[in-house]
Amino acid sequence: MDEYELEISALQRTLDRLRAEEADQKVIDEYEVELRILRALYDAANRTVLAGDRDPRLAGALERLGFGGWGLATVYSFVYEAAMDAEIGDRDLAGVIGEMDFAASLLLAAGELS
Repeated sequence: MDEYELEISALQRTLDRLRAEEADQKVIDEYEVELRILRALYDAANRTVLAGDRDPRLAGALERLGFGGWGLATVYSFVYEAAMDAEIGDRDLAGVIGEMDFAASLLLAAGELS
């Protein structure tokens, strides 16, 4: 289990505890949103890593953008930054993250796509 999965698991346990203790619904809702966002970021980073296995340009693009060598931690950093810069309007951030093509965003940001 990597550090991201550990963080997601810890947050899930906290959320489960809050529900069992019948905590304030507003607090539970906030934890649920945070959990959905973390899961979406982790899933997007993993999808992007897999895309990099098929397209070697992605590793070079990530490096040129200053994130370092190809790996889950550096890809996650890119995904996180790109997601935080996304125009979401009044939409759910986790949903927007799930819809984004971070591999294409990476190539675009590095000037590999026009």
